[in-house]
Amino acid sequence: MRACVEGVDTAQAFALYLADDRQTAQSKPRLVLDRVIDKLRSLARAHGRPEVAALLGRDPAAVRGPSSDLLSLEAYRDQQALDFYTEAELAELYRAEFSGSARRDPARRRERLRLRLVEALQWLGSLPVREPMPQDPVASWLDDRVSARLEATGIRVLGDLSQLIGRRGFRWHRAVRGMGPRGAARLVRWLQEHEATLGALPAPALQPDRQIDKAAAAPAPRTGIVPLERFIATPETDGSSGSNRAPVDQCLIDAKDDAQAVRVWLARWPSGSATWRAYRKEAERLLLWAVVERGKAMSSLDQSDCLAYRRFIAQPGLRWTAPRRTQRWNDSWRPFEGPLAERSAALAVSILGAMFRWLVQQGHLSANPWPAAERAGARAGRGAAAPPPQRVLAPGQLQQWNRWLDGQTPGPAVERLRFIVDFTAMTGLRRSELAAARWSDLRSRGDGAGAANHFLQVAARRHGGREVPLSQGAVGALHAWSRSRGLSLEAVAEAGDAPLVTALATGRALSAVRLHEIVSSAMKRCSADLASQDPDSARRFGAASLHWLRHSCGVETAATGASVSDLMGWLGHARAETVMPYFTAPQPEGDTRRKAAEMI
Repeated sequence: MRACVEGVDTAQAFALYLADDRQTAQSKPRLVLDRVIDKLRSLARAHGRPEVAALLGRDPAAVRGPSSDLLSLEAYRDQQALDFYTEAELAELYRAEFSGSARRDPARRRERLRLRLVEALQWLGSLPVREPMPQDPVASWLDDRVSARLEATGIRVLGDLSQLIGRRGFRWHRAVRGMGPRGAARLVRWLQEHEATLGALPAPALQPDRQIDKAAAAPAPRTGIVPLERFIATPETDGSSGSNRAPVDQCLIDAKDDAQAVRVWLARWPSGSATWRAYRKEAERLLLWAVVERGKAMSSLDQSDCLAYRRFIAQPGLRWTAPRRTQRWNDSWRPFEGPLAERSAALAVSILGAMFRWLVQQGHLSANPWPAAERAGARAGRGAAAPPPQRVLAPGQLQQWNRWLDGQTPGPAVERLRFIVDFTAMTGLRRSELAAARWSDLRSRGDGAGAANHFLQVAARRHGGREVPLSQGAVGALHAWSRSRGLSLEAVAEAGDAPLVTALATGRALSAVRLHEIVSSAMKRCSADLASQDPDSARRFGAASLHWLRHSCGVETAATGASVSDLMGWLGHARAETVMPYFTAPQPEGDTRRKAAEMI
């Protein structure tokens, strides 16, 4: 760094000092210099000198340039008595003598900057070794902008940052607003360089999920609050001899204990699907609670246990909770994020009741102890009339959204966002259904009068499938999107099995989670821009997500006079009470009602 400040070319300084270093020999000189500067700036902050950190942020190349007639520090030193002044004293004398006459000369300003950098490096060289510690504030070591973003997320000290990366895994930066993949990678490298004092990051957190060998990454199986795939019950609590077990010779499934029975039940749905994950979560919670909290097998639970569990999920306690999206391979994983709301608790009990009924039918259990707990939550669950949906964007707010989108810089990302929002609002697809949709799922049939009706074939969650009719607006959105991707809607067979919505760089299908993130992030940006003009709409956009558009479609479709059975078929619901709230919600008016009528 001193060589670069003194005017030595970066590549030449690298060859002089670092070419023989095995760790840096294959690196690019400029990248190595950036890392050196980062370390020095962190050291300055850690010792309470932010102004030195800011000075070191200046590009060393800024001190290079055309020479001036100003006497250099080296020449000035040569004029003085040998070894009479220290370097600091010499620099002070030099500045006092030449700073006034050099103020307007660019070359002399560069010389002053160089002198300040030399002094800063001399001061840094005099410091004792200082390693970052987990309890150090992030602002003591990291760039001001980076530390501000981390602090806004609740990351106050370096230990919090390591824990966040360990919990969230490779894409941890998505939890920090304004943090991108490159900045995140630099932070991870910095933490790795100081792992002796900060602790090593878990290996799975350093690579994408699809590359992780989850079996090798996860800690050893044990009895305790761990994921289902790692859980081992004791012989007394594994359910092989539960008090509610039916005679083994009557069992129709291959399950010797409760955990195996749960896995057989889950195998009825595609592994990894939204339904499978939701059902695994509830079965896993109950199995762990029965063994760890209640000290008995799941197949030994009675009616009083089920009522106790209903009360437990309303207040599970800190021992059972962990922040959202904590990775399952991480030892800090827990089955709850916090207390369940009344309706969520009722849904959980309903799922568990269905699982126990099936286990009774298969001869694994003798009786189902859940009816009393289901009745206790019926008022907030499916048995009660659901209130009108609140998570809906009104027609005027969708118009605001389109005006905001028109004001964004045009590009592929904006076109994709426009299609996702418009198509979902017009079709009411679930995000998992949109993620799974293919161009080859589009259908077209004549109506007998020479016109064509368009449909999207959607795979149902369990059996068969359904056709979602496409309005003229939805077909128009498909045309615009297909043109932007170089496809022809009329020759859609050419696209083969290509996903309807893809990643821009790779062309791969986007996951349902990624679709949610894209829309939610854009809605929040829209909210920020509308905050001063329309605070009410800004608040709704700030909370909105992709699923809100499905609710909006349901409300608009109900307003056109669609029957309950029509709306059930359209949205893919099996129960009439699920769609009834759409008929009691405030109805759209005017042009929006007519547009919704196109979809019937």
